[in-house]
Amino acid sequence: MIKTILFVCTGNTCRSAIAEGIFKKLLKVKEINKNSYCILSAGISALPGMNPTPEAISAASEQGVDISQYKALKLQEGLVKKADLILVMSHRHEEYIRRKFPFVQNKVFLVKKYAQKSELKNNQSMDENYEIVDPINRPIDFYRVIATDLRINLEKIIDKIIKLNNKYSGEI
Repeated sequence: MIKTILFVCTGNTCRSAIAEGIFKKLLKVKEINKNSYCILSAGISALPGMNPTPEAISAASEQGVDISQYKALKLQEGLVKKADLILVMSHRHEEYIRRKFPFVQNKVFLVKKYAQKSELKNNQSMDENYEIVDPINRPIDFYRVIATDLRINLEKIIDKIIKLNNKYSGEI
């Protein structure tokens, strides 16, 4: 079962912080007991304790999510071991985790790729641009696009996880 989900980006002050907040909101909207899941985020180059950027806070707020009190976490082995699913924003994050933590090969995915996986028909190709681009030092509108992109993909992912977990619990 997938119970602990870890979102990873570079600094944990934009994308992964927004993703964590949106995913927690989606759990609430779907009336899922928040204690049933552990949702975390971290950055491969994070400075622990940093606040999200003002633009990330604003873009998340527009999605109905408050990340203003969030503090960045640096990706560490304990977080990686704890996670049942690790969703990353870029190929670079995926490669870093696979190289540094080789024991997690089957649980690291790009957010967009994981969201699209079950939607493919036999002759369809996947969207080749799976990355959620880093919005740091870009205008607020870019952050808005990133937050919307994350929400759309996370809506698909949460449904997939709920379905997988229901299937798993039905087999016990």
